[in-house]
Amino acid sequence: MNSPNKYTIIKDTREKDGWNFEPFQKCEAVINEGLKTGDYTLEGLEEILCIERKASAKEIAINLGKDRKRFEAELERMRGFRWAYIVCEFSIANLMEYPAGSGIPKKQWKFIRMNGKFMLRRLREITEQYEVPVLFCDSRISAQEKAMQIFDEVTETLLNEEH
Repeated sequence: MNSPNKYTIIKDTREKDGWNFEPFQKCEAVINEGLKTGDYTLEGLEEILCIERKASAKEIAINLGKDRKRFEAELERMRGFRWAYIVCEFSIANLMEYPAGSGIPKKQWKFIRMNGKFMLRRLREITEQYEVPVLFCDSRISAQEKAMQIFDEVTETLLNEEH
């Protein structure tokens, strides 16, 4: 970390259409770097803090379906972090309505094997099994604000532990 009450956010280089944090208050800078786990962390805290961003219920469906092995490997790595979160840019209501609002054409819905109820149950199991909370936010902006809140709380906690 930089100065005791300032931090640098690291955004994974593979993160597509991610959050754009502007340097302000405690955030000194944002840099792009390859991360082994998660989409965001803070410089110096790469081994203890990670945030995995989920843009849509459709992305969750893919993670729980065809990308399950890769997603579970990521969750396994996240389990070792002191602070690890999945931050969703959508509400539980959006998840429960899936596939509505997903952009998947209605005529293809009959082929979808996953629904919101199943995904919510699986996400609750993930929270228990991997000790990674899933945080639902109502929008992209509120999800980004939630991430900033996490960064602030983690840095304050570590600062208090130093003293």
